[in-house]
Amino acid sequence: MQVIGALVTALLQGRGGVLIIEGPPGIGKSRLLTEVMALADKGGVRTLFGEAFEYQQTVPFFSLFMATLGADPPVGDAEALRRLGGSADLRYWVVHDLADAIYAAAAQTPLAIVLEDIHWADNGTLLALRSLASARPAPVLWVLTVRTGAGGPAVQETLSVLQRANATVVRVAAMSPGAVADMVQDVVRANADESLLNLAAKAHGNPFLVRELVGGLGEEGRLDVSGGRAVASGHALPRRLSGCMQQRLDLLSEGASEVVRVAAVLPDRFSAGLLAAMLERQPSSLMAAVEEAVRADLLVEDDEQLRFRHDLLRETTRQSLPQSLRRAMERQSASVMLRMGADPAEVATQLARSAEPGDREAIASLRQAAQSVGHSDASAAADLSMRALELLAADDPEQGSLVAETVELLNRASRYQEAEELAVAALSEVVSPEQEAEIRLRLPTINRHSTQRRVEENRRALRLLDISEVTRARHLAWLAYNLMFQTQGGQRRTAADEAAAAAASTGDLEATIMANLTLALLDCGDGYAGRALRRLAEICALARTGDATAAHDMAANHYPILLAAVGRLDDAAARVADGTEQARREGNAMALAIWATIDGMVHLAAGRLSAARAATESLPPPQRTAVSEPDMVRMVILTEVAARTDDRNLLQQMVNDARDAYSTGSSAVRRGAAHVLALAAWQRDDVHDAMRWLGDITLFETPIWTQVLDRVILSARVASAGGDAGLRERVLQATDLLERERPAIPLFTGVAGYARGILERDAQALAAAADVLHSSARPLLYAAAAEDAGAELARTDHPDKAVHQLNAAFDTYLHHEALADARRVGRALRGLGVERRIVSQPRAKTGWDGLTDAELTVVNLIAQGATNRDVATQLHLSLHTVKNHVHNAFAKLDINSRAQLTQLMHGSD
Repeated sequence: MQVIGALVTALLQGRGGVLIIEGPPGIGKSRLLTEVMALADKGGVRTLFGEAFEYQQTVPFFSLFMATLGADPPVGDAEALRRLGGSADLRYWVVHDLADAIYAAAAQTPLAIVLEDIHWADNGTLLALRSLASARPAPVLWVLTVRTGAGGPAVQETLSVLQRANATVVRVAAMSPGAVADMVQDVVRANADESLLNLAAKAHGNPFLVRELVGGLGEEGRLDVSGGRAVASGHALPRRLSGCMQQRLDLLSEGASEVVRVAAVLPDRFSAGLLAAMLERQPSSLMAAVEEAVRADLLVEDDEQLRFRHDLLRETTRQSLPQSLRRAMERQSASVMLRMGADPAEVATQLARSAEPGDREAIASLRQAAQSVGHSDASAAADLSMRALELLAADDPEQGSLVAETVELLNRASRYQEAEELAVAALSEVVSPEQEAEIRLRLPTINRHSTQRRVEENRRALRLLDISEVTRARHLAWLAYNLMFQTQGGQRRTAADEAAAAAASTGDLEATIMANLTLALLDCGDGYAGRALRRLAEICALARTGDATAAHDMAANHYPILLAAVGRLDDAAARVADGTEQARREGNAMALAIWATIDGMVHLAAGRLSAARAATESLPPPQRTAVSEPDMVRMVILTEVAARTDDRNLLQQMVNDARDAYSTGSSAVRRGAAHVLALAAWQRDDVHDAMRWLGDITLFETPIWTQVLDRVILSARVASAGGDAGLRERVLQATDLLERERPAIPLFTGVAGYARGILERDAQALAAAADVLHSSARPLLYAAAAEDAGAELARTDHPDKAVHQLNAAFDTYLHHEALADARRVGRALRGLGVERRIVSQPRAKTGWDGLTDAELTVVNLIAQGATNRDVATQLHLSLHTVKNHVHNAFAKLDINSRAQLTQLMHGSD
């Protein structure tokens, strides 16, 4: 109570926090919660109460909405929620708009938001708690109760996050023997005899069980209170605690016993209407039986609903029923709830637990619930879909479609191994051609499987007879897309045209998106990036007209990649932030990994080396047996960061990975690996090795991405230094493609002029290219052009102009933490009599001196009250990157909350 009192006092002074009350069932968590709410009410704090229930775990944000939208007046816009329904925008609304509503209400009156039994909370509520309860400082006290050791990984992760954010944890332990004796004497209003205390000790200090024990002794006439002393007879525990609920139910009338048994298979809180429907009776006819169950201390009223007085009572009642009967009754209750209009997600837990194989209603409801839950929790949706699959007969016509749905959900949740095993098992059975084609369509993913594997799955499906035209069109579209990474020349365009024709004939949205996406990317590789961008914008608009699929995600991914490639980095960063947010609110771990890669790509293009590394290193390392295209992109990003920051260990690691990938990957992976190996060779002044790696790869590739421009420049440097006529010719072909479209893209024009200036060793052309690139959003490309212009001007005896260009390059490199590049330019300046030094002291590992510039910028904004999202928007970073910076900075400063950061900042002032 002292701890709670201090938290409430701090709340009244404007400082919020998080209180976690933890303990086993019956230990007194709810009773302590009542004291928290009473103390808060007494101090003028507004309390909002919500409760999680086992049967609501598939309903997103149930307990959180109960506390906020269910309050009077509500906190948050309930009408906006109804409009959103189960849409993909729901999680975004909760984490951001509801947070704003909470902070606005707290600005008027301090809030205590009380959530009971979060070990039953749905994943949406848990995710929101991790964000809301550790967000910006505000007079909001979050009070959570949790059963010790209960709940799955998401619950434990939430508790860990909150504790790292400086949550206060009160663990309610068992009562001491003295406290048990005091409690017993309070109940019996007499001194307790040793016989009574010996029995009470069997409750192991659990107050609920102590009360049950004493009450049970009284019921059975085994308690003699006389002369101010209470004596217990017998040594056996009373029936209340004997573990046999059947004996206790036998004491009730037949009607009341039936009511209690049926209530045990219903949701934690249930209406009298649901109870009556289960018993096929009118609610009014249950009045006497319900009142008897309440008098027997089994059921209690909870607002307009009923529930068991304690979870332990409900669970023991359920266990008293024969398993087969219990399962049948739970299944019956699910059907009744569905007939009464309950959402399938609300009854999904009951269906998953109680349905028998072949139960068509359960299968349909579980599939519907999976699609609904998939908008906010891909992993939970996959579990529901897998349960539906278990209930479906192996020879059912829907088998293939359901396997495909489940595989897709498992992939979205990054449960790739389970997806693979499920698909392989299904394909090993006798399935129809259509079912096989559906499964092969959904199994391979771009960030897990090689191009060869993806192409193989498409071609195997297309060789099947008797598949639908829609499924055939989808495979043709995905095949055309996958072939971009594997082949060169006209074959890619032919495949894309065939896919577009098939998509047009069927009108299928997924096939249309993928076919047109491929055509747009091929246009870009042919030198028409502007046309490709317009086409991609149309595709993304088209994708928004239908249900989300992998095709929608692919179009959304490629749009910011191309925006970044043409130099529109702010637009690209905004798209990445939106895509990352959507993936988070959908629980789509597969999409999150891809967005993190694109985030790193955009940061690198913008010269934010630390942010690029943080975004990219947050991802798992590539599989050595099957390096994917996103794996290769991450490898190139880290190689460039390592080369520019002189991180030789990281560079060597990337070289090793690239050598492995070069021998086993697709043509796109081989191009990326060659880029890594050539860049590493150039860094160590091994021109001949660089020429070898660049010898036969396409310089201007499809699909285009930001580092293609750097590859063209690297190739021009290697060709010029090594006198490689073949490589020189391929560089010139790339520059022609860069300038093919009219009007030309300014960034492409600058890079083309830069590459030709290198090949011709033309100082004026290099200076002109530097001027063009100076106004672009690619600072490191500009610095490289200025460096090469300065070197060429120095060679042609124009020292003043050379110094000007080299100084500009030095300053730009240094500003963007490209220390290896700055040192190289510094050496060139010293040769011209100009001393520019990098004052580099080993960075401290902890404290303020240990923070990078990026981390310092972020924590300064946070200390001023900015949210992670505010910082991401202001600095053009992804939320993931901001969270990485915050985590690293807090670790270096040895703090774990924003409140501590604010105090530390004031102290440092």
